[in-house]
Amino acid sequence: MIDVRTSVPPSAPPVARRAFVCIVSAAALASGCRLTLLEAPAPAAIAPVARSGGPTVRTIPVELLFIRHDEHDTAIRDELWKFIDEQAVPVDQRRRLNANGLRAGVVDADLPEHLAARLDPPDSAAAEPAGGQKACERRTLRLLPGGRGEIVVAAPRDELVVLEHRDGVGTGATFRDASGLFDIRLAPAADGRVRITLTPEIGHGPRERTWVGEEGSLRMEAGQKRHRRDDLGIVLDLAPPTLLVVAASADHASTLGDALFRDASPSATTHRLLVIRPLARSVDPMFAPDVAATPTDQPAIRIR
Repeated sequence: MIDVRTSVPPSAPPVARRAFVCIVSAAALASGCRLTLLEAPAPAAIAPVARSGGPTVRTIPVELLFIRHDEHDTAIRDELWKFIDEQAVPVDQRRRLNANGLRAGVVDADLPEHLAARLDPPDSAAAEPAGGQKACERRTLRLLPGGRGEIVVAAPRDELVVLEHRDGVGTGATFRDASGLFDIRLAPAADGRVRITLTPEIGHGPRERTWVGEEGSLRMEAGQKRHRRDDLGIVLDLAPPTLLVVAASADHASTLGDALFRDASPSATTHRLLVIRPLARSVDPMFAPDVAATPTDQPAIRIR
């Protein structure tokens, strides 16, 4: 294939320009060449223009993995954490998380095959039940930069008792109609990584309507009250294929980590592991050209 570039002097009259194009096109067809506009981007690379006339910020995609295992699963509870870098989380934050029954770290190196298969199983293995539920579930979450997303990691409970530690002081609280969740927010970084901010919360009580201020306006929002622990928020910059892993600490009963990642029953205790993986490198809007959102972009979604 031969690509032919053509150009016409800008000062040429319209008739001359049309004649020039016709002559070149005829010559190309006669010689079997393909005439292409090399400067034009491919159709798939052209984002649609926003109706408002201004650019729309792209959403940031991440993959969520929910790994379920029983309390005697040493491969997940012990062996996996030997390959998780918990020092990626600042030491003071690690202490606060551990005091409240939580631990977190990143995986940025290859795992042994049997552990990698647990975090990224084939569809057939993921469909095997663990206590009547899937051993591994995948979700894809797309958020606008700075927008709120919710990851509901625990089923609702009629009553939830949580022992909390804050600044070395222990307190207890009882929540009615409660469920554990994380507030997740994503933001692009200049170096292509994705900044992930993950904050634990407990939603509790009846659903209520409240007015929420957002970008200079008020909107009505229905939901439960939130018991939020900003002091336990995890903030990390990750690039694909690095994983963020969050779970409950061992032997911490009735803590926030226990409420988020353990389900106790008379027969057995099921543990959960939350894994977050960026799906694409991001670009800070300050360093990116104005583009409109693609048709595949989605608003924030709520996940169980």
